[in-house]
Amino acid sequence: MHRVKTRRRMLGLSQADLGVILGLLVPKDPSDPKPVGQQTVSRWEEGVNGHGEPPYWVQDALPGILDRIGQVQEALARWTAPFLRGLDPDADGIVHVPTYRSDKAFARAFPKMAGWPASIWNNAVVRTADSLDDGREYQFDLIR
Repeated sequence: MHRVKTRRRMLGLSQADLGVILGLLVPKDPSDPKPVGQQTVSRWEEGVNGHGEPPYWVQDALPGILDRIGQVQEALARWTAPFLRGLDPDADGIVHVPTYRSDKAFARAFPKMAGWPASIWNNAVVRTADSLDDGREYQFDLIR
């Protein structure tokens, strides 16, 4: 299902990240939500082993999920600009921006985003810093 692959890439997500979000938003078992495995997403995208289409529970919700991911990314982009402007530079004039190595570290820093992959934040702050024309130098620091 090449549309999934194209949309996923346009959203800047890895296969594993999409699996995490699918597990969050449309768990197969709501009482025990688990991420969809990266290999499963890969099989859907590549159509191998007879898994050319996601299961019905994903197919029905997938367009809305991908739209929702885009909306979350847009909201983060709007929020990260004032966040970055509010960070003070260090003595050398460098603005240190937190990025997160793990989803757990991201959830600790932003509890309302618990369950979302850290890459969604990391992508938003890098893109926002790149788009700001404020003459400041940004350094992205990985938080464990």
